[in-house]
Amino acid sequence: MAPAVFLMGIGPIARWSSSSVPELWMRLKWAFAVGAASALVLPFVLGRWSPLVAFGLFLASWLFAATAVSLIGRVRNSHHASLAAALRANSPSYYGMLLAHLGVGIFIVGVTLVKGYEIERDVRLDVGESASVGGYEFKFLGVKPGPGPNYRALSGTVEVRKDERLIETLKPEKRIYNASGQPMTIAAIDLGFLGDRYVSLGEPVGENPDNIAGAWAVRIYLKPFIDWIWTGAFLMALGGFIAVSDRRYRLAVKRKAVALSAPASAAVAAD
Repeated sequence: MAPAVFLMGIGPIARWSSSSVPELWMRLKWAFAVGAASALVLPFVLGRWSPLVAFGLFLASWLFAATAVSLIGRVRNSHHASLAAALRANSPSYYGMLLAHLGVGIFIVGVTLVKGYEIERDVRLDVGESASVGGYEFKFLGVKPGPGPNYRALSGTVEVRKDERLIETLKPEKRIYNASGQPMTIAAIDLGFLGDRYVSLGEPVGENPDNIAGAWAVRIYLKPFIDWIWTGAFLMALGGFIAVSDRRYRLAVKRKAVALSAPASAAVAAD
């Protein structure tokens, strides 16, 4: 996908029949510089540099910067006196394309950072014990049984703290459904703009594993920027809908329908 993503930054600017490489370079050199600087710096800011993370961030930053270059170029070359008029002069299909490209960039950021910095740990926690994972403290407060509408549940309580400040109290569950008797683990999720935290219950551990008041195996996941994956996909779809809503496409379909029906009408008239 990398070559296709790179070309997505060039496509809105290039006039394929007449654009030369030096001309494209002059217009896109700042976008390339932004991508390269992001690839070099951002992984260190996030905690660890790696080639694949740097490459993913380069592609995303390149796409963001190239999209901005395209929009700025259109506004500057517009003959309208005001910025608002210059922006209105562009078609919905153009803005749909820009939005979809931004969605691709956001999607790439999400995938890159989740795969590069996700953390998964299995820990044994007794009641009142804490585990430190990725700068967060997860304190296990025990498990309590409780009935559900069609299942029996064991509901755990885990406090999530950062810098001794309570962020969220999570309630992971293990459920046994009455009809099938099958167990199911329900993870608790703390959603966040910069990443999600997941906690799920394993099994009771220790000398007496049937004692739910004792220690439990707890699985903790940190998924940085995972919601950006779904946000990017949503923006891609929204950009596609905006693009196809362009009035020019509807008029083209009508003209084609009229052109196809004209010979048939002429034949009927001749008969």
